[in-house]
Amino acid sequence: MPLVIGDKKRFIRNSLFWLNAILLALIVRLPWVSFTSWDFQQHFQLWYEFIMHNGYFWALEYDFYDANVPYIYLLSLTALLFHNLPVIFGYKVLSVVFDFLLAFFVYKCVRLKYSQTETVPQLAALVTLLAPTVVLNGTAWGQSDSIFTTLLVACLYGLLSRRQVWAFIAFGLSLSFKPQALFLAPLFLWLLMKKQVDWRYFLLSPLIYLSLLVPAWVIGRPFRELLLIIPNHVNTKRELAGNIANLYKWIPNRFFSWYLVGIAFTALVVIVIALLVYKSQVEVTGNLVIYLATFSVLIMPFILPLMIARYYFPADVIAIVFAFYFPKYWFTPVIIGMTSLLGYFIFLFGVTLIPLAWAAFFPLALIVVLGWQLLRTLGHLSPSPTNTPLPPSLPV
Repeated sequence: MPLVIGDKKRFIRNSLFWLNAILLALIVRLPWVSFTSWDFQQHFQLWYEFIMHNGYFWALEYDFYDANVPYIYLLSLTALLFHNLPVIFGYKVLSVVFDFLLAFFVYKCVRLKYSQTETVPQLAALVTLLAPTVVLNGTAWGQSDSIFTTLLVACLYGLLSRRQVWAFIAFGLSLSFKPQALFLAPLFLWLLMKKQVDWRYFLLSPLIYLSLLVPAWVIGRPFRELLLIIPNHVNTKRELAGNIANLYKWIPNRFFSWYLVGIAFTALVVIVIALLVYKSQVEVTGNLVIYLATFSVLIMPFILPLMIARYYFPADVIAIVFAFYFPKYWFTPVIIGMTSLLGYFIFLFGVTLIPLAWAAFFPLALIVVLGWQLLRTLGHLSPSPTNTPLPPSLPV
């Protein structure tokens, strides 16, 4: 009987936490719901209205959007369910819902580390919900980065819990929403080098990507057009770097035609790290997976050309998980979030707090600190961080 009473108390306590967290998150977001960004005025509002006036899902036949098709599926569903709401409210519902799902998967990842307590994982979820870039990205900007990042964190949870099929399905779904999901791809290569993932599961991601195009193709949009939606709209401004503090803020834009060199350099960095991971005798643990994942989603938008401010969003969130796994690096999500926020302020409010060329030194310093510790850990030059071993393989 005491156990039953204890379970009831725990259930009530946890339910109260989540209700209060949701209420607080909604209160924080409320002032931003009516904010109209340039993207909303020029794109999102037009998409939403076109969907409402052209048969919802049947609107997918037409060439009116430059987002990946799965997002338009969800947007059509949202428009159907909330057609009585003002456009700006109905449109932003989708991003807010995924903010909560994002916080849930952050909670699940941190729960694997702190299995004996609910408090720490719940705190991680709350930090995610209240993170400035998470709040502004969907509720103010109207962007959908919380969707593909939710799926990336779900993928990370699958890797940590040894559910490989889950992980690759989640990654494939994430990639179907945004190509920026590839920022986590180096982690899969690094784990493959250590024989921690089965190469056959890599086939799942492209299969999911292609299969999600089929409904729009059946409705009437040519399949070739669906495949080329994103390539045809990549960096039409021809800028090495948009409103983002990264490496290319130090390189004059007259070298734009050399951007392939930046892509090749990124590939070289990923391969070098893969070789270091392969040569290392360090056991692959939950901690190492979190470390490599964070390093991957941080370094990719920093050293890749053609980036914009929002592309740090996966790092904004995964760095929160990282900080709870490695409390001594508590400053990691602070630095990444602050760096992202500087680009947000420029785009949303026209305010430059710090020139982005100067601000780029913040993520660079963080990359140096985390990279040096990673090298020391892989090379056995110092004791590795306290390990959280990955559990045995679980049925999928």
